[in-house]
Parts: sequence; structure tokens; C-alpha cells
Amino acid sequence: MAAPKLIRRQEYEYVSYELLGEDAIRRLERVRERLGVPVFRFYRTNAQAQQYVGAVRAGNVTIQILPKIYDQEKHNLGFLIFLLRYTRKLRLKQAGLTDYEKLRSSFLEIWIRHFASELNRLLRTQPKHRYVEVEERTGFLRGKLLTERELAGTATLTARHACRYEIFTPDHLLNQVLKFCNNLLLSQAETSFTKTILEENAARLAEVSDLRVGPGDLARVHLNRLDQEYDPLLAMCRLLVEGYTPGMEMGEVEQLAFVFNMNALFEEFVAEFLRRHRDRIELDGSRQLVKVERQRVLGKLFGEFDMKDDLILEDDQGDRFLVDTKYKVLDPAADHAGLSQGDFYQMYAYARAGKGNYREIFLLYPATEALVEGDFNQDDLTIRVRQFDPRKIYDPDTGRLNVKNTAEELSRALSGKLLG
Repeated sequence: MAAPKLIRRQEYEYVSYELLGEDAIRRLERVRERLGVPVFRFYRTNAQAQQYVGAVRAGNVTIQILPKIYDQEKHNLGFLIFLLRYTRKLRLKQAGLTDYEKLRSSFLEIWIRHFASELNRLLRTQPKHRYVEVEERTGFLRGKLLTERELAGTATLTARHACRYEIFTPDHLLNQVLKFCNNLLLSQAETSFTKTILEENAARLAEVSDLRVGPGDLARVHLNRLDQEYDPLLAMCRLLVEGYTPGMEMGEVEQLAFVFNMNALFEEFVAEFLRRHRDRIELDGSRQLVKVERQRVLGKLFGEFDMKDDLILEDDQGDRFLVDTKYKVLDPAADHAGLSQGDFYQMYAYARAGKGNYREIFLLYPATEALVEGDFNQDDLTIRVRQFDPRKIYDPDTGRLNVKNTAEELSRALSGKLLG
């Protein structure tokens, strides 16, 4: 079978129906319905990517959607993997650009290779056997005799006893989930080395029963203290099971999607960086950031609806202010420079929510080109629109976080100083 066609796009770019084909279009619509999020918007002749980045496989077409930060695709791919690692959405290993090129610079193939390698490592070093309870009729007493069942069936089953006992076996739910996911990805992998690893995993799990896994099965998997190294793999299994549409046969895949909301990733990165490095954030040169709170309920709207901010920050003088992160590109040529009226309504409601009123709110936006900043005053409330350059977060040559540059960018943005 021919390798799926890989179509590469960035956020909000279009892909023509002619390039996709009718079958892929129908499958993409089903992906949207299954995930319940607008991964694409469909128009008369094109489908438009939205703020969801990652990969979607629909039949013989794979669409890869990356953030629109750098000029080079490989840098955007590295940036996405960095964000997923930093926010703990996925514990993908940060590799060099050469390693990405070996995997066709395909996010899906990188995802599969990581799963295959991590599962292989654990099966080699920490294979899991568990005690599993079995009920069956045996020719001798074993474990606990099921008296009621024994009395009900001895007339036709001479010298056989209904018993319940435990066996120590690799054939348990955790391994059944891992085997299912490994075999599912074996049908999707494209590079020969990745397939070899997945095939070795399948051989190591040969004694494990085949189970067609659904979300309910994953909910029944419970890891004990000794199983915690399997937790990242189990998280990947959840993403896989939630993102694929099964075919009629065991292991058959109609659609497969691994997508992440860039709005949420950007917000979570800012919150996580401030939490980890608050001692490096200087507010107007004299105040120091000392406390970071995330997703706190500010109050009730009409007594019914929780109002949650992104961040509440507190400095060393006891002053508190709100920060709301928006993954939007502002345009100085647009009406109100692209600022949303709805965002300002939201911030005004946040400032007046609950018992404590906030007099200062920061709306924080990314900026790679034209800068739009300003202060907006209403009554005793000041909303400060600030931006910082996401290209300074990550060093594409090393694949690492640039702590110094990021701290400087956020310190300047949150100090109230305007650029220029």
C-alpha cells in the first residue's frame, strides 16, 4: 500500500478539496464530529485549518498543521514539540533537526516513534506481570471453592469443581491496552526502523490477549506505585483511543488525529514559565513577582456561572493583578488594531467579580511582526495590552528553552512599560 500523502500547512492556512479528494474530505468532517472541536472549517472549495496543531490522518492523506512562528517548518515542528513537553501535554523527547528529518519531519511519525521506543524500553526493563482473578471448573480444588455454583452444576460435570483463584500473568488490562495501541500504530507507521520496534513490542506481548480498547477500558486501568513509569505511555494511549475512528476489523483505522489547541498551549506555557521562574520576573525594576495562581474562580456571573481567570499574580509589596493570555495576532491596520470587544467585556467582568476588585489587568498577546500596545482606562480600571515575541522562547538550534530571553520579555510586558 502506498504511503499516505503528507500535506503540510500552518495555522489558518487553506487546503484545496482538489488536493484532498472526496474520501479525505468526508473523513475530515467525521474527525471534527468525533473530537467535537473545529479542527477545520469547510468552505466551497477549501478547508481551512484553525488554531489546532498536530496531525490528522484521513484515509490516504495526512495533514500536518504547525504553529506559524518561524519561517522554516522544521523550526515550527521543534517549537510545537517543545511546548508539548514544557506544558506536560506529551513527554516527547526533544531531538535534533537531523533526527526530525529522518522521520520525514512528520509530527505523526515522531509521535509513533516515541511511543514505540518508550514501550520497548519498558517491556525490556520493567515487564509487567500481575495477579489476575480467574473463575473456572477444575479437576482439583484450587483457590476458593464456589459452593453455590458447585451445588448447581455437579450433576453434569463429574469430578470438576467451580473455583476462583489468582494467577500471575502478563495477560492483564494494562498490557492489553498497550498491545492494542502498539498494533494500531504498527498499521500507521511509515519508517522501517519504527515498524521494527513496534514488531518487537508485538512479539514481547504475544502472550497478551487481543482486546478492542475503548475509553471505558482505559478508565479501568489503575497504576500502582511501582507502575508509574507507564503513566506517560498510558496518557498517549488515551490520546490515541480518543483520536481514532475504528474500522470494521480489529486494528483497522479510518481516521486518526492528534491535535492540540494552540490557545491553550500558549496560555499554559506562560503560566508554567512564571510559576517555575517567578524569581526572575522583575516588575518595573523594583517589584518582584512572588506568587502565581492559575485558573482561580473569581466569582459567579448572575450567580450561576463560574468566572475563571488565566492568572493572578502578586508582587512582593502585596499588590495583585490579573493576566489573561490571548493567542491572537494583533494588526495595527485593522479596526481597534484587531482587539476584540468581547475580550474587553470579559476583562471588565473579571475586574468586578467576587469580593475583591482588581484595578489592573494585562492582556498578553504574542507578536512576531508589528507591535500594538496601549493602556485603556475605564473608571478605576486599567487594561494594559502587552505583547512578547514567542521566537525568543525557544532556541531552534538547540531545541531548548531560552530562560533569560523569555524572562526579559515577560518582565518588560508585565512591568507596564510600553515598547518604543
